[in-house]
Amino acid sequence: MGGRAAAAAGFRLPAERSPFVGRRAELARLRGLLAESRLVTLVGPGGVGKTRLALRVADELRRSFPDGVTLADLTAVRDPALAAAQVAAAFDVRDSTGRWLPASLADVLGERRVLLVLDNCEHLRDACAVLLDALIPACPGLSVLATSRTPLDLPGEALCAVPPLAVGAGSEAVELLVQRARAAAPGLVLTPEDDGTLAELCRRLDGIPLAIELAAVRLRTLTPAELLDRLDDRFGLLRRPGSAGPDRHRTLRATVEWSADLLGERERLLWARAAVFAGGFDLAAATAVCAGDGLPADDLLDAIGNLVDASLVTVVRDGAGSRFGMLETVRAFGRELLAASGQAEVVRRRHREWVTRLVADAAAEFLGPGQVAAFGRLAAVHAELTGAVEHCLRTPGEEAAGLAVVADAWLYWAARGHLGEGRRRLDLLLRAVPAPCAERARGLLVAGYLALVATDPETAVPLLEEAARDAQALDVPAVGALATQYLGQAALFRGDLPAADRLLRAAAARHAAVGTAADAFCWADVGVVALLAGDLGSADAAFDRSLATAADPWTRSHALWGQGLVRLAGGDPAEATRLEEQALRLMREVDDRSGVALCVTALGWTAAARGDAETAARLAGAAEGVWRSVPARQPAPLTTMDGHWTGAARRALGAQRWSARHAEGSALERAAAVALALGEEPAAGTPAPPGAGPLTRRQREVADLVAQGLTDREIAARLVISPRTAESHVEQILTRLGFRSRAQIAAWTATQRPSGSHRDHAASPV
Repeated sequence: MGGRAAAAAGFRLPAERSPFVGRRAELARLRGLLAESRLVTLVGPGGVGKTRLALRVADELRRSFPDGVTLADLTAVRDPALAAAQVAAAFDVRDSTGRWLPASLADVLGERRVLLVLDNCEHLRDACAVLLDALIPACPGLSVLATSRTPLDLPGEALCAVPPLAVGAGSEAVELLVQRARAAAPGLVLTPEDDGTLAELCRRLDGIPLAIELAAVRLRTLTPAELLDRLDDRFGLLRRPGSAGPDRHRTLRATVEWSADLLGERERLLWARAAVFAGGFDLAAATAVCAGDGLPADDLLDAIGNLVDASLVTVVRDGAGSRFGMLETVRAFGRELLAASGQAEVVRRRHREWVTRLVADAAAEFLGPGQVAAFGRLAAVHAELTGAVEHCLRTPGEEAAGLAVVADAWLYWAARGHLGEGRRRLDLLLRAVPAPCAERARGLLVAGYLALVATDPETAVPLLEEAARDAQALDVPAVGALATQYLGQAALFRGDLPAADRLLRAAAARHAAVGTAADAFCWADVGVVALLAGDLGSADAAFDRSLATAADPWTRSHALWGQGLVRLAGGDPAEATRLEEQALRLMREVDDRSGVALCVTALGWTAAARGDAETAARLAGAAEGVWRSVPARQPAPLTTMDGHWTGAARRALGAQRWSARHAEGSALERAAAVALALGEEPAAGTPAPPGAGPLTRRQREVADLVAQGLTDREIAARLVISPRTAESHVEQILTRLGFRSRAQIAAWTATQRPSGSHRDHAASPV
């Protein structure tokens, strides 16, 4: 069975920024469709309110999806190859193994009951169809609520056409107009005499929510009648049919054009230039990219404020300050303004230069104490990084600059789960920059490194060997030192310990000669090689040498983990536990999920060595769950050590007790697994171990239905699963609890229910 999706245990829907208006019929229809189909697509023109409607119904159905409801917004994703990564990120699943990402995501979701809101699919229609065609059959508990201007055309897809709001006196459209107008102008006074005019306004706007919201802000300065007069002047063209697109699309376009015409020149310039951002931006970013050439930096804040007042720019405030954003329709029109201005290439180059500086500044901290913060800064602008690289790929003369940006972000691609994206970008850019140069040498190096992270040494070695040759020819010693280090890692992957030791020590010497900070991780790898070779003295010395100079938490955690294993092998499980706990705290800080799994595994071994077999069994299960959530497997070189310590604990407990304790650990979320390993109380909001102990949530549901006297076929019908799956769940419950009959399951279930409580697991899923 697949592992629990880490993020799916929480709720990831954005909070509503304004009251929801109307749509009662559509909400009821969507609830009904989701009860019958696992893929429901809301279709309709831009601005009609598909996203808002999907989020509202998803929020209403939270309790029907106990493993979570989450949003994957595809608005800023331009490359179809990145659609799966965006969905994986919504479930907190990272591309860290190099596998086909939909398969990894399916493994993690397993049978979890989750609802995915997949927003803005139309520009990635084929990619979304491929992704969902892989996920839906493999994940029986997954339901999808998609929004798109066109259907996805997948088997089993149910369509819900989202019409404009009803218009006329007392209609939902008028309610929306009045509500938004009063929010924009708190002192606004409307009388019954305005009712007819408001209804006509909504009719002329075709009941499209975005058009109504853009118009409502003008009631700050215009009366309803004056507003209606302006619509007469502006929208006369729309009465004539044409082939440029659906009427509602052209109505929306005219509404945005009208908003543009009401702006001053500096606001129009800012709108056009800020549209180059794929996502949000702050004042510093706007200054770097948008200021100048008719838009003085001193005027920028006022111009942003005027766009906010015009409801064309949104503001989000958090602890880091204010960030600004645009609706996609507004951004798309801004890009048309930018293209018409003749400044598109200049602004896009400024954007790329801004991204280049951000990445270079972050990269300077990758091997220092600010490592985690640097990863976070890049994660916050990931959409901009992607946009800048795409600009370099399609703009002659910018390819080498793009290669430098992707190479500078080398550790970020691996640390934050964008491994596949990093490798693909490098492949395209290396083809675009075929001649030897410093940028290409660095690109080859990083491509080889990422191939190693993906456990693909066959691909990595030729790339690294070419990087080493180019580094020598171009006199780039830092690249040569890293290429040698990664070739040593490749030898370790192949099990050639002597070659790995020779190459890694040579790389460490080169790092020392150049004065780079990478030698600390290199020495940690030397320690791993010595540990696997059984040379505990050399391993300990190498880990000590790494820790003496390591400044970043990732390197320190790696060295502490290895040193803990040296102490364990040397017969000091107490000191080994202390070191592994230190390593785990750092792994948690970095959010190195494979590293977390390694440390939880090692702490299970130290528990076994201390004679605490029950903790060892729980931690073995917890580690297995963390590996599933990556998803990845324990490295093969550790198999012998794992067999020794877990075997000892298993023999001490006996098969039945081992299985029960192991299942308890396996059911934990990653944060709870770390808390168990460190002896901490789970943090607030961290899911606690399931109340039914060794059973998963789905198995507890089945156990409750068994207690109600239902047969396997009746359970299958109630939970919308196959009878064979229901039978399998019952068999697993009997095995996990060590029971022989359904009567024992029923008796056990009664003891698990808190006094006075009642859980109705027989309720409909939606």
